[in-house]
Parts: sequence; structure tokens; C-alpha cells
Amino acid sequence: MKNNALQPNKAVKPNSEVSWFDPFTRTMLITMFVLLFAIFASAKYMDAHNMTGVGTDDTVNQMAAVVSHQQPHPFINLPGDAQVGAFSVANFFVGMIVGHNWQKLFPEPKPEE
Repeated sequence: MKNNALQPNKAVKPNSEVSWFDPFTRTMLITMFVLLFAIFASAKYMDAHNMTGVGTDDTVNQMAAVVSHQQPHPFINLPGDAQVGAFSVANFFVGMIVGHNWQKLFPEPKPEE
């Protein structure tokens, strides 16, 4: 009977067998989208009730508008610091997924025999 604990681990599966959408990645993506949905829903609620999440973005946008003589038009308008929160959540989960798949992305070179 062989003891599997003493067997060396395989570094990486061959490219044809690499599974990118494994359970960890699926769980991280689902969690990320739930949190992003909560951020966007709260931003929509704040916008519908004329609430402000005041941060420095509004001040900087006003200063830039005065200098450039144009009003800024964001792609997705999130009030206050909700945009920073959304990017932070997305970047955290992307980092977790890339870290989990690091060996799949950059396999160790095989030693020449």
C-alpha cells in the first residue's frame, strides 16, 4: 500500500485538462456579483431618494469642469464613494481568483532530463 502523503505532487495538469471554472472560482464570482449587486442597488436607492454619499470626487469633478469648461459624463453614475467600493470589491475577488489559479497561469518549467 502506497502512502500518498509521500508522493510528490503534480505541478500542473496538461493544458488540455486545465479547468478554469473550478468550484473556488465559481464561489468567488458568485460572491463578488452578490456584493456588486448590493452596491449598485444601494446606489440606485440613494439616487432615487436624492441622497448623497459625499466624497472628494464631487469636488474634483467641479474643479475639472471649471478648468476644462465641460461637464463630466461618467459611464455608470454611482453616487459618492460607491464607485470606489465597487472597484474595490471587484479587484479583491479578481485577485483571489488569479492567486488561486497562479500555477495554472504560470506553470513551473519542466526540468530537462
